[in-house]
Parts: sequence; C-alpha cells; structure tokens
Amino acid sequence: MLAAIDVSDMHCSNCAARIETALRAVPGVDALFVNPARRQVLVEHAPDIDPYLFLTALRAIGFHPSLPSTGDHSKPQRESLMRIGIAGVAMLQTMIGMVLLHSGAMNGIEGADAQLLAYVSLAFTIPVVTYAAVPFYLSAWRSVSKRPRLPGMDVPVALAILGAFVLSVWNTGKGHGDVYYDSVTMFAFLLLAARHLDTRLKARFDLSSALLAALPDTALVETGTDRVATPLDAVPIGTRVWVPAGAQVPLDGHVVSDAAELDESALSGESAAVKRAAGSAIHAGALNVGPGFAMTTSAPREKSRMASIAALADRAAAERPQAAQIADSIARVFVPGVLLLAALSGAVWSLVDPARAVEAVLGVLVVSCPCALSLATPATFTAAMTRLRQAGIVLTRSTVLETVPTLDRAILDKTGTLTVHEPKLQSVEVTDADWIDRETALDIAAALEQYATHPIARAFPKPRQAQVEQVGLHTGAGITGTWRGQPVRLGTPAFCGAAPSTDTATMRGVLLSVNGRIAAQFTIDDPVRPDAAAAMRALRAHRVEPLMASGDTRARCAPLAAALGIDFLSEQSPESKLALVEKLQAEGHRVLMLGDGINDIPALAAADVSATVLESSDLVRSHSDVLLLNRRLDCLPLLFDIARRARRILRQNLAWSLLYNLVCIPLAALGLINPALAALGMTASSTLVLLNASRLLQSSHYPQPFDRTARGVVTPSAL
Repeated sequence: MLAAIDVSDMHCSNCAARIETALRAVPGVDALFVNPARRQVLVEHAPDIDPYLFLTALRAIGFHPSLPSTGDHSKPQRESLMRIGIAGVAMLQTMIGMVLLHSGAMNGIEGADAQLLAYVSLAFTIPVVTYAAVPFYLSAWRSVSKRPRLPGMDVPVALAILGAFVLSVWNTGKGHGDVYYDSVTMFAFLLLAARHLDTRLKARFDLSSALLAALPDTALVETGTDRVATPLDAVPIGTRVWVPAGAQVPLDGHVVSDAAELDESALSGESAAVKRAAGSAIHAGALNVGPGFAMTTSAPREKSRMASIAALADRAAAERPQAAQIADSIARVFVPGVLLLAALSGAVWSLVDPARAVEAVLGVLVVSCPCALSLATPATFTAAMTRLRQAGIVLTRSTVLETVPTLDRAILDKTGTLTVHEPKLQSVEVTDADWIDRETALDIAAALEQYATHPIARAFPKPRQAQVEQVGLHTGAGITGTWRGQPVRLGTPAFCGAAPSTDTATMRGVLLSVNGRIAAQFTIDDPVRPDAAAAMRALRAHRVEPLMASGDTRARCAPLAAALGIDFLSEQSPESKLALVEKLQAEGHRVLMLGDGINDIPALAAADVSATVLESSDLVRSHSDVLLLNRRLDCLPLLFDIARRARRILRQNLAWSLLYNLVCIPLAALGLINPALAALGMTASSTLVLLNASRLLQSSHYPQPFDRTARGVVTPSAL
C-alpha cells in the first residue's frame, strides 16, 4: 500500500535524509520516496501497517507531519503571514533607527540620544527574535539534537540571528560598539517571506492534489423519488447516483441514462466535450456539460482513475533523479563546511582586525544558501511533470525526464497505436447484384453481427429488415445463421469457403456466403489516427527517427507506413520486437517504445523509455514510463519539448546555485559583503531557483484538439 505524508517543515536535503532514515527504521516499510520540493513523503508499506506509525516516527525527530486528508494547511499559512508581518514592521522601524543612529554619529548625535535610538531598535527586534524567527531555531535544534544528526540549512540561519542579536544587546548595554538590529530583522523578514513564496510556488507544482481537492465531497444518491447528498466514502459500489448539469462526476461508474455529455479535460487534457452512451464507463472528475444524468458507481473514491493517476504522478515526483542525488550529496556536507569556514573566517579576522570579525562570521552564515542547491532538481522536475499532466501526459518515473532528451529512435506498434480501435466499414462488394444487391447483403451481415461482441461488429450498422435465425457464434472464425430458410455465414475467407479479393493496408476482408455461395465482401478498416502524420513529422523535428513494428502482414503495413512517411517492419513477434530494441541499443541508439498490447511488453520493458495509453491493460501500464491519457500521438513532441526545456532550466538552476555560493561565501569571508546584503542574496537565491523552474508551467507548444470522425456517442463496446 502507498501512504502520502505532508511534512510542512522539510526545507532541505538534510531534512529529507533525516526523514528517510527515521522511516526506514519502521518495520513494514518497503520503499520510500521523499520530495523536498513538495514537502511530501510517499511510503510503500505492508497492508497491515497503520500509516500513523510513520507520523509518530517523524514527530519523534521533531517534524510536524500530517496525512493529506487530515492536515490543516490554513493555520500554518496564517502563522507564516503573522510572522512575516511582525518581522516586516520591525525591519522598517529598525532600519529607520539605524539610519538615524549612523547619520547622527556623523552629525554629532551621540550619548543619551544615540543610546535611546539603540534601545528603541532593540525593542522592535525582540518580537522578531522571540517569535517570528522561532521556526528557524526549532528546525536547527532538531537537526542537531535528534538522531540522525545532520545539520540542516537552518543551523547557520539560527546562529546568525541569535549571534547578531546577542552581540547587539551586549554592545547596547555597554553603550558603544556596532549593533545589527536592522540586519537581524531584515534577514528574518526576507527569509520568512522567501519561504512563504516558496510554499506558494510549490503549491503550483502540486497539480494532482489540486485535482483531487476539486472533486465533490458528496454524491446525490437516488433513493426512490428522492436524491440525498451522501458523503463519497458512504456510497457503496452499484449505487445509482444523479449528476446534475454543471456538476462533476463524483465517482467512477457507468451511465444509466440515454447519454451524457462530459468535459474530460481534467483526466485527459483534451478540452473538447465527449458524449457517453448508456452503459459507457465514466470517471470521477469529468464535468457534466450537458443535462443531468443518472449513473451507477463502480469503484470507491480511493480507487478512481483520477486517484490512480495522482498516485502515479506523486510517486514519479518523489523519485530522486541522478542530478538530485548529486546535488543532495553536495548539500549534506555544505552546512558543516559553512560552519567551519565561518569559524576560520572569525579566527583570521580576530587576528587581522577584531572589529570586523563578527561581521565576517555573520556574513558567511547568512549568505550561504544550500536551499537553492537542494531545490534545483526537484523543483524543476516537479514543474515539468505538472505541465505534462496538464497536457494529458503522466510520467510514472521522473527519471524519464533525464532520458527523453537523449532519445533518437522511436518504435511504434501499429494496431491501436498508429491506428484507432474503432473499426469502420470501408466498402461493400457484391459478387452478383442481380442475385443479392448491396443493401440486402449489408442488411444480412448487420443482422448477424448484432449478436456478436467482437470489435468488428461495431463497424456494421443496425439491421433494417433482414431477420436471421439459428445464430451461432464461432470464436475466431465467424457467425452462422439462416435467412429466409437459407444457411448464411459471415466471417473469415476460410470459414466462408473462399479467398478474399482484397488484402490492403490496415483493411480486413469479411465475407458473406448464402447457401454456400459467396455473396459479398465487406472491407473493414482500422482508421489511421488523425494526428499520426503530424506526430511523425514532429518527432523527426526533435531528431527522433520513427519506425513502425507490427505483427501484421507486409501488405497491410506498407500503405500505412507510406502514408505516414516512416519505415516499417512487418510480421514482428514479441521476441522480434524485443530483438529490434536490443539491436538498436547495441548500435548506440536510445529507444522509445510505444505500444498498447500484451505482445509489446518485452519491448516496452527493454526500451530506454516506454509509453502506452491509459486504456491499456494493467500489465502493460506497469511496464510503461509514460501514460498518454488522451490517446493523442501529437502529445509526444510536447514530452520532448518539456524534457529538453527542463534539462536547460535544471542546468541554469544548478549553475546559479553553485556560482552564487562559490562567489558570495568567499566574499563574505573576506568581509566584502555585510550581513544585510548577505540576507538579501541568500533569500533571492532560493526564490530565483523556484521562479526559474515555474517557467515550465507557462504555455508551451501543445497541439490543438483535432476533429475525430468517431466523435459523438461512444458505445459501451468501444470502451
């Protein structure tokens, strides 16, 4: 089972390391995924383990965890704003006081007047030190007092605030010496404001939680003539529910009314409304844009399709890509290194110029920013996955974003991937129109197919007049019956006793025989996806060469490949597809595999990146890195675009984080950066990383919805 835990006071990689160590000590934990960017932990655990054990383990090391459904997120935000307000007022007052104090020293204001200004600044600083900055002390203390002891980024922050304050109070009491009340209040205010902004920015990355939170809390359960608002957790499977116009579908289920018109953009990313016929499957989160309709529920809330998508996205976001692991390794030794450098700087300045020693120590403690380094990778990858999710693409592993920019080959299955699982009747050819004309032959075939459930049956219209009797279904062959006392057969050429006259592209020949004589041939076509050609061109624009690998015959594959302008391999078995992937990899290529069938699983598992549609089987999805929620191939170029932008922004974030610290820390140690300027630089550094990552949420290339010829009522058998 998977448990999600929110940890609002997780600020850096050292916090994440301490959390991971504590939770791994809890019996029954199978896997952990810690995401500092979203301040969330995902725990895979045995079914008999109570998730509250994880909360207890985290509280024991000083954190304040909560389960997503029970956490009160408004109270911490109110407290944060209160602390920011107090620190902001104190900063303004102390800065005015310090300006007057320093200008007064140049204009002869000294003695009692100067002492009064210092005490006024002290009075305004006390609430900041004793209330507004308390979270920094608590975070610093638990990182060094609770096992495992890994000093977090708040250790230098707490030392800087308390050190500057104590020294300022000491000098104020003596009546001479420098005071740093303005630096203390400014540092606290800027850091509190930056963390509040960080929290707001991180909330933008959490699309899954936002979608789940938008679901209704109740469903209108129909009980006879009444409709009762019932909590979703109290609605059993099979319950009849009414969905009013303009309301969201509360639970997964099936349409009971004649039809429903839904906006499924929250699930698929496609904005155009779709119609679902009676018996069609529908999913929680879809918006009813038509009249009200009735449905029956088929799954509880926690097992809805939206919940499963959110769980996949959360797990992917919590994975630690290689870049994040390297950054975390650096960040874990960063704080001890900063503390050592601050001590060395103070010792050297005590020998060179004792009056500047304290300022140099405070500058080093304040200017250092491991937070930016720790957040560079998770913030970038989380923002990228959020943008992809908005477009109907879910990553099951965040490490895919590192691999996608390196891909140069794409292998695509034909049936269900390049073509649509919506068979159409392409043509009707009769052998003797004077004996049985086209309309009669089609009517007989339709009368037989109404008893079938296989996909080809959907290509035939409803029968008009023909009536058949003694119908028999022959799996994999066809249908038998009698029409006007004559035996009729509909099915494969061998079943009907003749060879097909056409065998082209994606078309399949279905024959009709009457009284042992071939009467007509029906050509069934799996239509090419409307966006397939554009998607192939876009892949080439991203320097990815597409290749179709299909189990169909060459005659059926060649015309489709020619229409799409791609190479193809026909009559490919699962073993052949796997060998193809391995051959390309041996030649130095990086391979994307896109398929949706059980026969594609070996190749999906071997490919560098694997993708499938959400409607594929659980087994296929379990071997896929990318899920296409809207079944659109022209989303693939967006995946490449976002992955490459993410790589570029990640490099920018890491470069900025390293450059900032490599330049500013030595300057502070040399006494060239005063504490106030250091405070501004430190807060700006981490905020800049998050703002840069949030650029991925801005609009990028995304294909417009295409006109689907099959748009309209979707029958139950089509789902």
